[in-house]
Amino acid sequence: MQRLFLLVLVSIGFKPVFAQQFGGFPPSTNWRQIHTDTARLIFEGATEPQARQIATLVHQMAAEQPNALGNRLRKINIVLHRNTTLANGYVGLAPFRSEYYLVPPTNTFESGLLPWYQHLAVHEYRHVQQYNNFNRGLSKVFRLALGQEGQALANALTVPDWFFEGDAVHSETALTPQGRGRQPYFLSGYRSLWRDDRHYPLMKLLNGSLKDYVPNHYQFGYLLANYGYRTQGPDFWGKVTRDASAFRGLVYPFRQAIRRHSGQSYRQFAAAALQSDQQGIKPQPAGKAATVTNYHFPKPAGTDSLVYVKEGYNRLAAFYLKDKTGEHRIRLRNLSRDDWFTYRRGTIAYTALDVNVRWGLTDFSDIYLLDIATKKERRLTHKKRYFTPDLSPSGKSLAAVAINDSTQTELHILDSETGNVAHNIAGGAASYYLHPRFLDEDHLVLGIRRPDGTVALARMGITDGRTELLTPYSYYTVGYPSVEDNTVYFTASFDGNDDLYALRLEDKKVFRLTRGQTGNYYGNVEGNKAAWSEFTADGLQLRTAATDRLLWQEVTLDRLAEQPPAYPVADARSILATPAREFPVTAYKKGTGLVNIHSWRPYYEDPEFTFSLYSNNVLNTFTNTLFYRYNQNERSSGVGFSTAYSGFFPVLTAGVEHTFNRHTNLRVRNASTNAISNIPVQLRQSELRGGYYLPLNFTEGKTYKLLTVGQNGIFGQQAPLQETQKALPPALSDFLSQSYTYLHHSVNFTQQLPRAVQHIFPKLGYRLTADYRHRLDQQGYQLIGNAQVFLPSFGNHSLVLTGSVQQSDTANTLFSNRFAHSRGYANFDSSLMWRASANYHLPLFYPDWGFGGILYFQRVRANLFFDYTRAYNNAKTRSFNLLSTGSELFFDTKWWNQLPLTIGLRYSRLLDTDRARPSRQGLWEVVLPVSIIPN
Repeated sequence: MQRLFLLVLVSIGFKPVFAQQFGGFPPSTNWRQIHTDTARLIFEGATEPQARQIATLVHQMAAEQPNALGNRLRKINIVLHRNTTLANGYVGLAPFRSEYYLVPPTNTFESGLLPWYQHLAVHEYRHVQQYNNFNRGLSKVFRLALGQEGQALANALTVPDWFFEGDAVHSETALTPQGRGRQPYFLSGYRSLWRDDRHYPLMKLLNGSLKDYVPNHYQFGYLLANYGYRTQGPDFWGKVTRDASAFRGLVYPFRQAIRRHSGQSYRQFAAAALQSDQQGIKPQPAGKAATVTNYHFPKPAGTDSLVYVKEGYNRLAAFYLKDKTGEHRIRLRNLSRDDWFTYRRGTIAYTALDVNVRWGLTDFSDIYLLDIATKKERRLTHKKRYFTPDLSPSGKSLAAVAINDSTQTELHILDSETGNVAHNIAGGAASYYLHPRFLDEDHLVLGIRRPDGTVALARMGITDGRTELLTPYSYYTVGYPSVEDNTVYFTASFDGNDDLYALRLEDKKVFRLTRGQTGNYYGNVEGNKAAWSEFTADGLQLRTAATDRLLWQEVTLDRLAEQPPAYPVADARSILATPAREFPVTAYKKGTGLVNIHSWRPYYEDPEFTFSLYSNNVLNTFTNTLFYRYNQNERSSGVGFSTAYSGFFPVLTAGVEHTFNRHTNLRVRNASTNAISNIPVQLRQSELRGGYYLPLNFTEGKTYKLLTVGQNGIFGQQAPLQETQKALPPALSDFLSQSYTYLHHSVNFTQQLPRAVQHIFPKLGYRLTADYRHRLDQQGYQLIGNAQVFLPSFGNHSLVLTGSVQQSDTANTLFSNRFAHSRGYANFDSSLMWRASANYHLPLFYPDWGFGGILYFQRVRANLFFDYTRAYNNAKTRSFNLLSTGSELFFDTKWWNQLPLTIGLRYSRLLDTDRARPSRQGLWEVVLPVSIIPN
């Protein structure tokens, strides 16, 4: 129990580390820096303008302390990455640092229209302010005891993740004219639940569901954070988090602080906050879908057909054709970070993910063309960053948004046969291009966003780049245009909801087509048929209608643009007007701060106690661990050091470990009496290792493909201490003095489909691992190989076949046994062993139930297994079998409303005799996770 408890606590502190890429950029990267007393921004030269504006916003927030959580200021290191298409950012402890991924998302309805680097600056620096001010009281004691990991642990125990993210979303919303809190898409999650009259328990809202759609902790957190600021004042959450992070009230300190400062219980406060978002929502209960499913960009393909992307909790994203005979899957979509696609003349154009083989923070978005008749697709571009492509009416050209090295947009017109760029229209710093669509072969309609976050629809000439505004610039989100019969159909957030609109080009009149309580997106029209997707509690659902059945209510855009915001935001004011400050820019040397000790951690697992120091540099290319270990059984003390550097193509690793005084017994047989006696001896032992590994990523198409190869050389030596040498005969002393040298080679390869929400394992894939150890100083080796194959079955069931083999040189037993026998049997070593297993995993039910804010059950699932092991004697002349069968019951849970853990119960029925315990016929076991640190 001690071990499990320590693992749980440490894992929370470790959590931010796993958001980082260890050595994700090549050594040729030329880093620059803006270094002040508030922040150090590390960036590449092409993104210097963004770095300067980020620095200005960070300093402004640090100086003004809006909605202050406290007045503590600690400098943060911020690393800007421009070569990954993953739109993200984070702040983490252990070590204290932040990373911004500067290429923005394409779904502006979800993220808003604020320039992405400004969005990241405001949101992520709010996390910095949180961490700076949550180091109080008992949390400070945790930090003194464990370093930055200690504070991360204490904060995770006292401040829920929904507040971290909800408060940051409030900052991006209150301090700018955009932000997700102003976006109907962001708020449609809860509005869809209220409209469909679904009122889930609080624990379900906090923990989510694998069965039903539940908005995430960003949305839940924003509604509560904004409500607290609106009703209790700008200092409310500062008081709550000050008490909670200081552990004022050891049991549920955050909930107690809400009651103390609001006069309401936590449940009452949450209910009131959510109720405030229900105003104006008229319940319209509809039949509940069996599984949450999303339909993206439905496009009429003739009088009786639709083409769309469909994905859901039980299925991966794929292209489908729906006609009068039913729904037909065309082809599974390649891995992609964008749901956008276009369809014309029997061809689908979309973008898919491509990666750099070695550097994880460099990836690409390339255009693919799919023929729906033949179901064959071809890759049009290579190693580019293209988004939202559109095919011209003739199908001979494509228009796509390209992101350049400065993370600005360019509009490329490409030849659809060769991928060559025929025209390049640069947006520069003044214009950010969004969602281009062909009006005809020579003109486009697209969104143009200005640096202040306002956007308008415009018509653009391809050859001359001349633009004509079709709608006025405003902070309302406008996008996803489509064109049919000289009319532009688009989605806009006018009047407080994302609805479909039509703009008639002949007279520039605008008509509202839908009036929903939640968003309507991806409108496409062909002839007299319209198709779109509506945000519901069962996902983005497919909707179709004859165009003459739509509203066609004429609207005046100037009047709409003058309306107040539909969703009140507490303490709203913009800091974007802050004049840009001038900061000196200098080179950033990669060797800066290589040694950066951030955390220290005690760990006990009987019989060993370990105390370790951890160091990671800001660029996350150099990691080090220094440790002391005491073994209470052997009364031995030892020290060790391990290091890894990932700044080169291979990751270089090394380590050393020395044990000073190992107390053990030497078993000696008396030749005359044949009696065995134990002679106490004291030894010193040392081990030195060095090597490398290559983490390679060949992901492309529909599957992840990961290869890691490595090699280590290990030299070890042991010798008796002087007291033992004096007490033993020379022969025994020489026997105890020995050394060994061996090489360890390893290779791991994985290829698999991604998993949908309800998939227990990938529907198709395999994993192969092989390890070979062999001595250089004398005879001795060990070879072990493992294979795992994932095969599809009914629904969300999974058939998993595994195999393993281990062979060792019996003349030398230096290498420990790493073979897993059939379940239920005691482990033992043999010269040759192999095992084959079959596992059938299936979900049983989804409880969506918990208690006390401590434990929540998301899913209960079972596994039926059969294991067959064969082991041989040293001469390989005889063998015996170990067969077992049984079942496992797994509980997929969340603890404290945020930590996912799977715990199982196993019964193994032995079909052969267990050589270690011959009387055993069956075995019950509790299956605990090998690692509880989330990936």
